[in-house]
Amino acid sequence: MSNLAVYRPNPAALPLLGTIPSSIPLAKSVEQTFRLQPKVLAVLPSGQLFFDSELQLDTDGATGLAGDPTHQSDTSLHYHDGTPIDANRVPYFVLPLPTTWPRQFGIGLGDLAAVIFGGRIAFAVIADFGPKTLLGEGSLELFRLLGEERVRHNGTVRDVGMGPGIITIVFPKSSAPGDTQKEGALLAAIKSRGPSLFQKLGGVLPTA
Repeated sequence: MSNLAVYRPNPAALPLLGTIPSSIPLAKSVEQTFRLQPKVLAVLPSGQLFFDSELQLDTDGATGLAGDPTHQSDTSLHYHDGTPIDANRVPYFVLPLPTTWPRQFGIGLGDLAAVIFGGRIAFAVIADFGPKTLLGEGSLELFRLLGEERVRHNGTVRDVGMGPGIITIVFPKSSAPGDTQKEGALLAAIKSRGPSLFQKLGGVLPTA
């Protein structure tokens, strides 16, 4: 059982987290066992899902890449025309199956999150479901935005994770129907609404 009262985020993340850590001792811990157990998994008082975990690589939806034995051409989230979300172009993260798991927190495909690794922050969308035993997966583009390149020049993927100490804050009911009209609309929603939700919660965006 995680002790929220004594949990301390990575010190490098504190300037970005702003006033958010003060609400963590008041959060509701989620007690569930995963293959790579998060340091903390809880629902903040204002409803956001907060977890501190490792981040494993997901290449689903990307084309022209090799090196990921679990790669799939499809993702759970689609654009309006039925095409999948490209892991090499869109920062996305993955939540575990069954689909009822995120639903218990009011979370679904298309919702947004802030992902923090040390002094870096990126914003992402829920675009895929993964194994029920794994919490903490992100797309190639999410890795890239967090400062970790995983694609070699020949298009081969280095299928290794990052962390621990990656903080993910998921914002329930933050999707909008027009977000998945096309890739440009989804990227715009992530870049605009993600930071706004994070700041509203008490987070601080980097100045440079």
